Amino acid sequence: MAVNEQAHVDLNDADLGDEPAILGATDCPFFKGPAGEHFTVATSLVGSRTFPSYLRAMRRADLADDPRFATAAARRAHFAELHRIVQHWILTFRDIGALDAQLDEAKIAFGEVRTLKRLSETEWAGYWGAVQEVSDRNGGTYRLPGRPWHFSRDELAPLGDPAFQGEHNRDVFHELGLSDDEIDGYIASGALVGVSVPAAVADQSRAVA
Repeated sequence: MAVNEQAHVDLNDADLGDEPAILGATDCPFFKGPAGEHFTVATSLVGSRTFPSYLRAMRRADLADDPRFATAAARRAHFAELHRIVQHWILTFRDIGALDAQLDEAKIAFGEVRTLKRLSETEWAGYWGAVQEVSDRNGGTYRLPGRPWHFSRDELAPLGDPAFQGEHNRDVFHELGLSDDEIDGYIASGALVGVSVPAAVADQSRAVA
């Protein structure tokens, strides 16, 4: 609830009429870029405070006098037509960079919609360490989300290899003061998961030791 952008509206039964509340992710309009990019714009086409930003970006002040778009209610009713006008304008740009510059002039932010896999392959993901590769402890590797923070000077320790289910239960419960017999009893009753390390991994561990 603390990060819900519309909580203040929903919790107080605010009646905004046809004006949209502060945008949530599903309220943003989606468009297609000059090269087929799928992106969303974090500025409402309907809202009376944000609609003029599109007019400035498109140099289309005349649309403010169009009865179809003169009010929030009218823009909501004719949203498909308004969206087509903006989409057609977007496709007049040679590339997404030129479009970005024009939208930025009108203080309109947009973001390309990517799959998580595509995001992980970007230059940003490499710089941030957004994905790290760890051993699956059975001859292969896993790709896992990296640290959610990044420091300019200090290097964070890499992610550790994942544990198998129940691998450390006995050590943890020993630290809590339980005896082997008590732990065995909990495992036998099903209250505690026993060690489930694959035999091949266990053999490798014994060989290293």
